[in-house]
Amino acid sequence: MVEETNKDDTKLDTKVDFELKKKANKKKKKAAVSGPVAPIDPYYEQVMHKYPVLLRNTKTKGRHAAASEQLGEGTTVCLEQATAFVVRSEYIDQHCHVCLDSLSTKMMCSDCSKAFYCSKTCLERDDTHALACSTMAQVDSIARVTDVDPDLLRLITLLLARRQRDSSEKENDGKDKQTSTPTPFWCTNDLISHRDHANPAFIRVVTEAGERLLSEMAESMQVPVDDLVTLACRINSNAHGLGDNEARNTDVALGLFPVGAMFFNHACNPNCAFVGVQNGQLAFRTIRPVQKDEELTVSYIDLYASRDERRQDLWGTKHFWCKCKRCTSPMDKSVDRFLQSIVCETCYQDVYVVPPSSMEELVHGRRVEPSGEWKCAKCGSAASAQSVSSTIEKAQEMYMEGLMAIRKARDYRRARSKLEPLVTTVTMKKSESDKGGDLHPRNALRLNASIPLMNCLRHSQDINAAINVNRYIIDTMEEHAKESLPRNTAEISDFWQNLGELCDLMASKTQDRAALSKRWRKEAREAFDQAARVRSVVFGPEHPKTKFVMKLATSV
Repeated sequence: MVEETNKDDTKLDTKVDFELKKKANKKKKKAAVSGPVAPIDPYYEQVMHKYPVLLRNTKTKGRHAAASEQLGEGTTVCLEQATAFVVRSEYIDQHCHVCLDSLSTKMMCSDCSKAFYCSKTCLERDDTHALACSTMAQVDSIARVTDVDPDLLRLITLLLARRQRDSSEKENDGKDKQTSTPTPFWCTNDLISHRDHANPAFIRVVTEAGERLLSEMAESMQVPVDDLVTLACRINSNAHGLGDNEARNTDVALGLFPVGAMFFNHACNPNCAFVGVQNGQLAFRTIRPVQKDEELTVSYIDLYASRDERRQDLWGTKHFWCKCKRCTSPMDKSVDRFLQSIVCETCYQDVYVVPPSSMEELVHGRRVEPSGEWKCAKCGSAASAQSVSSTIEKAQEMYMEGLMAIRKARDYRRARSKLEPLVTTVTMKKSESDKGGDLHPRNALRLNASIPLMNCLRHSQDINAAINVNRYIIDTMEEHAKESLPRNTAEISDFWQNLGELCDLMASKTQDRAALSKRWRKEAREAFDQAARVRSVVFGPEHPKTKFVMKLATSV
């Protein structure tokens, strides 16, 4: 999602009267259920016919994709060329604007200074820049004046250039089309915009920016400013990030992929993942075996966040209240109970079940003071809801203090003192049953704290401690996988790679002790091999990220 610069002005407006919105949503839902289901456009059937996928549109699920046969993990179920994509401003001169490769040599457009290419071949493949160039030169100044994200304005510009290009190709009977054809612009009109949920402040500033932007465009590219604002809302609700093709776990580009956005719905326990590949393409791949007729789903958010956090994130960014199987299962039977509670002080084997927040609480931020008692999911013993909440709140305070120490002061020593107790009280124990009353080992807060803690430990050259924390992260994710959460994710592969790099560093630090150094190198290879195994499923064996970690394994 593209976020605007002024966050206070652009967050979801939670002041909208909830009861009125709820009644309106009920009316819309009733009308949708009672009305006819729209047929799927033949175009989408045509572009997806090569994949083992059925496209469906039902009253209960709306548009979605399902497996047409039993699928193994690592199966590509969609590969889509973006209607348009932009390299994010932070990386604008570091990646080719056509193939997304890192730039060792740069070819820059001298007219706008906003387009970079790795070669003449890629420059000649860019069939929309000539239409957008003069407008691109003005984007940054328009963004500053109106306080709108320049990446959003650049993507809007390229989408309108694609619209004009599509129109020209139609007139030319499809001549000069690229080998990898982008999804045509008209498909973006089929995307849900959620404009009625957008913050009025966002609509206001984008309208102003849109008017300025349109005045810089050729007449043939222009659309009514109201259509441009709706397009901006569609981008915010449907855009996908494209990651670095090498090792960095960062989205370096942002694109609109209408087919994928329309048919691959969200679930908090998905069976597919979307990954950026070269040339501005997005691949959807299965990350576990899928049964015939099973819906194909992806996740837009952190799978290891608590239920409340996931729902709040999805409401704020995608404007829907998640009702996936994981989010609607009873909390005392769900893996989610571990993510947001503390260990039972009676049996030491489970947690006190913290009930999920209601839609009213999360959408309006209406804090409800905990009252009564919360019971352990295993033994049924009760604890005061207030005491459980107090323990969790104190841990959250420590976590935030640790983050602030890093972000504001680069004080890694203080950050470590705040974060380490949240993690090592578990990792240092022989078993999680040594003590009750602590955050559960799989509590989301522990996992969140462990990542910056690793950076603190590495900064202080305590590599062995960093390795232990890294192992804790992987162990936690594997424990989640035992309860049906995905075993193959991009995040897990990154932590395996990081573990390999830390072990390799330890091997270098212990070169004077041959046996110890040899053991560390062996552990490094095993970690890299695990990263390669996971990435072969998630990204594919030929993806640059997979090849990169394979190379690391052979070089240790």
